[in-house]
Amino acid sequence: MKIKDKVEQKKILEKTVTDIICQMGIPAHLKGYQYLRCALILCTENSEMVTSIGNLLYPAVAKQFNTTPSRVNTNIARAVEVAWEMGDSYVLRSYFGNMLDKAWEKPSAAEFISTVADTLRLRFKTENFSDRY
Repeated sequence: MKIKDKVEQKKILEKTVTDIICQMGIPAHLKGYQYLRCALILCTENSEMVTSIGNLLYPAVAKQFNTTPSRVNTNIARAVEVAWEMGDSYVLRSYFGNMLDKAWEKPSAAEFISTVADTLRLRFKTENFSDRY
């Protein structure tokens, strides 16, 4: 695969992730928005990140934003809470199904990331963007 193709695929992935987060109703001014965006991109590109969110993913995101893994987790959890309380229920239901029927049962930050990242990986795989996804 050509370098130009990989750069184009990265741009498509970034735009797709950004669109999903916005459609869910997570405001861009939250720190968790940027952390979540980065986390979803990393998990889509590397499925190992999903299997070790606390040990691999949060430190990787924290490094990119010069913060701590604990702050990454806290801010992503807050972004998930905002999405769950005020976001677009139709979009959220498309990712999380019947979990929305019980308002108090919002997913953890790790559950949220792994569910959305898995959907993204499947989408990119079926659209043949890359062998890498």
